[in-house]
Amino acid sequence: MRRALPPAARAAQHDGLAARILASDLWHAARTVVAYMALPDEVATGALLDAALAHGKTLVLPAVRAGEIVWHRVPTLDPAWFVRGPFGILEPPPGAPVWHAATAATPCLWLVPGVAFDRAGHRLGRGGGYYDRALRAAQATRGTVGLAYREQLCAGVPAGALDWSLEFVATPDQLVVAALSHKIEEQQ
Repeated sequence: MRRALPPAARAAQHDGLAARILASDLWHAARTVVAYMALPDEVATGALLDAALAHGKTLVLPAVRAGEIVWHRVPTLDPAWFVRGPFGILEPPPGAPVWHAATAATPCLWLVPGVAFDRAGHRLGRGGGYYDRALRAAQATRGTVGLAYREQLCAGVPAGALDWSLEFVATPDQLVVAALSHKIEEQQ
């Protein structure tokens, strides 16, 4: 789906999506932004990462360690500071400060990648369950936002007992409040 979009079409949506997030109450309230370094076919996060540091927010990015996501506080976006992880994604280096949601400056804004999303807050990832396990371990029930191209917002995506639902899905055109308020208590 994402790969079917020509690069120019993806790029045209990045600015609108970043503007939507930056204008949101979620962004303004957040003291911590938990995000990701985007792969070429994912929604670009560079502008959001830059803005988080520029506005004095704590910026947290994932690294895959022993098959699981470990969250790290990131003091810089200098490419020389990062290392390539097992999937070719830029990650914080092994010595970077580990971040724990339980002791975080709240509220947190969780920007989450995915292959597809629906209006119920379900997301389809790349199939490894990394984000589902990491979000569950962090008990990320509030402020979770899936970043999606228009074409990634679907009528429904498959969801099972181990999948972690999101509170919102953002596209360049809308911030969808997911119909999952009843599920938040179940996820905890």
